Amino acid sequence: MAVKKTNRPEPELLEELLDANQPSRVLELLQGVRNKDAQLRFLEGEAYRQLGSFEKAIASYAASLQICESAEGRMDALLALAACYRTLGHSAAAYEMGQDALQMAQELEMDDYLVRSMQEMGMALRAWGRLEEALELLDAVLSYYQEQKDWAGMSFICWAKGGIFRLQGHFEDGIKQFKDAIRLAKKAGDEINLAYGYCGLAGISRICGKIDDCVKNYKLAEKIFRKTQDVFGKAYTNCGMANGLRQQGKYDEALRHYNAADKLYSSINDTVDLGFVKWGRADILKRKNKLAEALKDLQEARVLFDNSDEMRGQILTKLSLAQVLYALGKTQEAEELYEAGVTQARAEGLHTYLESYT
Repeated sequence: MAVKKTNRPEPELLEELLDANQPSRVLELLQGVRNKDAQLRFLEGEAYRQLGSFEKAIASYAASLQICESAEGRMDALLALAACYRTLGHSAAAYEMGQDALQMAQELEMDDYLVRSMQEMGMALRAWGRLEEALELLDAVLSYYQEQKDWAGMSFICWAKGGIFRLQGHFEDGIKQFKDAIRLAKKAGDEINLAYGYCGLAGISRICGKIDDCVKNYKLAEKIFRKTQDVFGKAYTNCGMANGLRQQGKYDEALRHYNAADKLYSSINDTVDLGFVKWGRADILKRKNKLAEALKDLQEARVLFDNSDEMRGQILTKLSLAQVLYALGKTQEAEELYEAGVTQARAEGLHTYLESYT
């Protein structure tokens, strides 16, 4: 019996569908026709990334890189791979891929790819905890976007800088950056950047104790993500909302959001962010005096973070574990973990060990 040959979909059509936030439709059209076509494998990766399925996206981008003959296509694949690896907590690998793309862009004298490479390297450094180095690169990228009047690009960099200022404890500067990110996303008509801008402002508001602002902004983000197929965005918002509700003392409502985030992150195998879900949920269980359940979540979170470059998660989990172990009478182990967490935070220049009130 002859196998019916599937027609190759036009890349332009697939790009239009991605722009319209219809990644599932892209994957339907690509069934059976993508294996030896570098451009289609790349677009398959873009669809998976839009869905938040980063490991599947990595497989598609890697396949595209392996068979791609054009320099532009190879750089596109490297930068997409860097973004996925960074999101999954593998900052060193992401930085190396950004460097590889940067070297190609320099040799070919392609300014747009040079800037995009600097952006990915800056984002990898940010996730890695090398904050001052990240700021230097991201400020250079921001200057380029300002010259080009690229509002969406400017919005993204402001969002990234806001996260750095949050980690540095510069909360007023961070709030300004997130507000700028929101304003610029609206100017660009970029709904996804707008949603992440709301998430950023919500997160820093929580650390500052402005919990009503936190929950309000997560609700604005959730309203946007609800209309998309972005599983990562939905999980991210559920986890953030749970953090805010937890600080409001609405523990049962917060637990519902943590459990939703757990399912969503697990479905896309985002182990680093799943670690933050378990850490936050453990805090509620601790407050409810369910110490054995809190200990289980924290032990699982520790394994997840230790298999990544996520320093903040490693530190917060050590500190929370120390508190639970102390309550369980394991004083020496608790003391050692607490000291290790504070020492690591100071060595990395992070102040997260001071966030115990959150």
